[in-house]
Amino acid sequence: MEEKLLYTTPEAATQLGISDSHMRNMIRTGKAHPTKQVGGTWLFTLEEIERVRHRKRTTGRDKQ
Repeated sequence: MEEKLLYTTPEAATQLGISDSHMRNMIRTGKAHPTKQVGGTWLFTLEEIERVRHRKRTTGRDKQ
């Protein structure tokens, strides 16, 4: 099976086990970095999906 090179926001969200709206929020807040945007579609590499999957997570309580 051939591996995809780029994933749409919904596909990336599915890979991460999160909702499409949560993925879009991560883009907006700078936690996820799409490779490019074609029309209204953000595209992600598999490497970026893996980076997001293994990122250090923080909670709102960590901020003072």
